[in-house]
Amino acid sequence: MVTDIIFDLGGVLLDLNMQDLQKACMRLGIAPELFFVKADEENTSTVCHGISASKVITAYQVGEMTSEAFLTLVQSLCPKGITREDIIEAWNSCIGLIPKERLDMIKALRSNGFHTHLLSNTNDLHWEEIKRRYFSDKGYTCKDLFDHVFVSHEMHLAKPDPEIYRQAVRQIGRPAAQCLFIDDALVNVEGAQQEGLQGAWLDIQEPDGLKTILAKYL
Repeated sequence: MVTDIIFDLGGVLLDLNMQDLQKACMRLGIAPELFFVKADEENTSTVCHGISASKVITAYQVGEMTSEAFLTLVQSLCPKGITREDIIEAWNSCIGLIPKERLDMIKALRSNGFHTHLLSNTNDLHWEEIKRRYFSDKGYTCKDLFDHVFVSHEMHLAKPDPEIYRQAVRQIGRPAAQCLFIDDALVNVEGAQQEGLQGAWLDIQEPDGLKTILAKYL
């Protein structure tokens, strides 16, 4: 029996525009390698000055690097004349839409007695922009849609670290076996399953993939 649905954000609820980010980087002369690191494999590329892209992104994602430090570092790798505002605009350009039907689906789940939660690997700049664009500007808060919001930069943990799932389940307060975790990264789904959660991988190429998963498990 599923009582709780835990959603990933990017790729599941939020559409990502990675091509827009790459174009923005190229337009500003920012090394795209700084922003493009595969989550499922070791990346040993360096951007410049011996800086490892994987370490930069990971540090920022788990809150070990502040937005101020992140912007300072990226600006040091950019051509002269590039402002922090330019960098923020480029960095946030990958944030796509959260289609209304997905928000309506979450509201419907809650109306039917399910508990909904968010578990995302993200960072401060992206999260603040997403909250502004899709919550504050629309007149409601995350609490209107989610019982709990678990974001990596606040938890100082990132999927698929086993501890992030353990902490989420503890705060939810119900057995892991009653929690369904949905993510578009298989490694994250497998990590959740190893901690006793039910896990479902979302194929982002499947238009009705989310509806199919919910129909199967609920």
